[in-house]
Amino acid sequence: MITCKNMKLDELPADVLCYITEYFEIGDDLNKLINSHKFFRNIPQIRGKYLLRLNVKQSKKYYDMRYGNIQPTLWFKKIEKFKLSIDLSRCKITDVSALGNLHTLYLADCQTIRDVSALGNVHALYFAECPNITDISALVNVHTVWLFNCQNIGDVSVLKNVYNLNVAWCQNITDVSALGNVHTLNLRGCQNIRDVSALGNVHTLNLSHCRNITDVSALGNVHTLDLHGCLNIGNISALGNVHTLNLSWCPNITDVSALGNVHTLNLSWCPNIIDVSALVNVRILDLTYCYKITNTSMLKNTKIIQ
Repeated sequence: MITCKNMKLDELPADVLCYITEYFEIGDDLNKLINSHKFFRNIPQIRGKYLLRLNVKQSKKYYDMRYGNIQPTLWFKKIEKFKLSIDLSRCKITDVSALGNLHTLYLADCQTIRDVSALGNVHALYFAECPNITDISALVNVHTVWLFNCQNIGDVSVLKNVYNLNVAWCQNITDVSALGNVHTLNLRGCQNIRDVSALGNVHTLNLSHCRNITDVSALGNVHTLDLHGCLNIGNISALGNVHTLNLSWCPNITDVSALGNVHTLNLSWCPNIIDVSALVNVRILDLTYCYKITNTSMLKNTKIIQ
């Protein structure tokens, strides 16, 4: 614990300063905001690290959204050199060409947006329920891309270099063979995906509710794997080296003997599993509603959730 009494702000450790400035209350006073951030930016420990976050109400103060078009205001130009995160979710906007230099941009439920070609330099983009977005070719170098429930997205091969990609509930996606180098990949609810053999190098992979997947033999090197609700998966013998594995609501799984080295394992609502004696090295085990399992006495070092 660090005591800040009698300590000047610019003497604090960098991690403490970043924490303070991350949640700095800017309120509605724009002059106060600009002056305070000039001060913070002059502290060497946090120069270039600070991300200024604005909520929806505050974001609107920096943009003139007349007639559905966005133009930077004079106030915004005064702070445009900062790393800036703004939230324009649920705003009726069509032109986002002025937002290309932002660090983080939230545009959830902006159903009138079509053209995102100007956003290729944004660090993190969060779209959700934006049905008119179809062309995502400009986003190839964006670090984090969320296209949650953007139903007209089909070809995601251009996003192969994205670090964190979320295309959950995009039902038109069928081919994910190009996404093997994505670090964190969320394909939840993409029910037309069948072949996941190219995803063995993904670090964190969410395939929950992908009901047409049957073969997961290529996913043994995934660190964190979510297969919740994958109703047609039966053979999970290749997943013994996965660190965190969610197999809840997978009724066809009966044999879990290969999963003895998994650290955290969720088998809840897997009604046909009987024997868990091979799971003695599992550290956290969820057996909620696994009615046929009667003996867990051998799992002395395991935290069991029932």
